[in-house]
Amino acid sequence: MKARILLAFATLMFATFAAAQDAGVAWDELNEEQQRILSGFAENWDTLDAERQARLSMGADRWGRMSPEQREKAQGRFQQWRDLSPDKKDQIRNRYRQFREMSPDDQKRVRDNFRRFQRMSIERRKQLRERYRDLTPEQRKRLRDRASDRPRATDRS
Repeated sequence: MKARILLAFATLMFATFAAAQDAGVAWDELNEEQQRILSGFAENWDTLDAERQARLSMGADRWGRMSPEQREKAQGRFQQWRDLSPDKKDQIRNRYRQFREMSPDDQKRVRDNFRRFQRMSIERRKQLRERYRDLTPEQRKRLRDRASDRPRATDRS
């Protein structure tokens, strides 16, 4: 009996959540700051799908909390994205999708390696890039395979 009540409650909660997601975000539900940031969408807001409305409202909220320096950096990154070729954008999207499909441990390993690379001197990074560029495809594959087989720092005694 309790299980049925719990199941009914969970179903009702999920249905309510799904209905809210389907309904989207009404323009009047946005705060003044979000409306100011999204003013370019005001006329067409009701024609946007619910998912896009939700993403835009969350993005406007995040933008509103950023410092001027953070906003400037974000604008620079957005401009870099816009300047990329469609092929390069697809390549980045695919790599991001692959990253999201990795296990949390593998994601952590990739992040840690990236941070370690970023801390290297510019000269050292350049050397590594040149060495990698000079490798044959087979050598690159062996290097990747060897790195994926290497015990992680947490696995070592």
